Amino acid sequence: MGKLYTLFRWEMNDLIKAILLFLGVLLAGMSMKQSLMHVGGAMGFASGTDIMLFGASRSSGVSTSIQGLLSLDDVWTLLSFLLLLLGALTFRYDRDSGVARSVYSLPYSNDEIFGVKLLSFLIYGFLMVLLPFVYVALTTYASIAGHLPEITSPFIGDALTLLVFLVLYLIAVATLASLASPNAFLAFMVGFAVIYAPRILGNSSIPPQLFIDAISRSGSTNFTPFTAQYLGWGILVPLVLFALSWVLIRRRDVV
Repeated sequence: MGKLYTLFRWEMNDLIKAILLFLGVLLAGMSMKQSLMHVGGAMGFASGTDIMLFGASRSSGVSTSIQGLLSLDDVWTLLSFLLLLLGALTFRYDRDSGVARSVYSLPYSNDEIFGVKLLSFLIYGFLMVLLPFVYVALTTYASIAGHLPEITSPFIGDALTLLVFLVLYLIAVATLASLASPNAFLAFMVGFAVIYAPRILGNSSIPPQLFIDAISRSGSTNFTPFTAQYLGWGILVPLVLFALSWVLIRRRDVV
């Protein structure tokens, strides 16, 4: 267990990935903040007194504004781009730079290396997506921060479930593209094509647009993210892609 923790620390302390995480949080946060600046004062403001006197319904504008942060096309375009880069750095860069020869000569199995790399990728990926959302929501509505759980309760569960599905899908695509491609640049281009082809073709029934559109409907009557379509693209497809990635890393050489 100790040697796996050492490998995990090595992956998590990667300076390039840390810089990419910082840039992702900064740029996504700026984009979210900019979107909130276009919300009118009456639409996106409620005082703590209003909420205590009239209930969470008084803050419907705040609820709509916060929910909108999770379904911004510009933000998800940026985050998709950065997650593809992060995947290439995690699974491909060490091979391209020759570092993998040293890593794979250490007393770790391919399964252990893949598991640790994937875990670090998942942590970095979810931090990159969640940190800007939490920071912008809390700092923008700091005066009513204590009421935010009540305000967001109608939609936040469904929205975060869809967010998890979307991030898992993006990470799975980036992982498989990185391991199946001969270099980091091609890995990024393949992942880019897979993720953006549905949008270019105007197909909203395939991720990522499938989940982005669904987030805006979270909390509405009769809506649930636990349907065959969402579970298939958000759980089953990522599991298949992760399994294919595991097969590739077991069969391929380090170069």
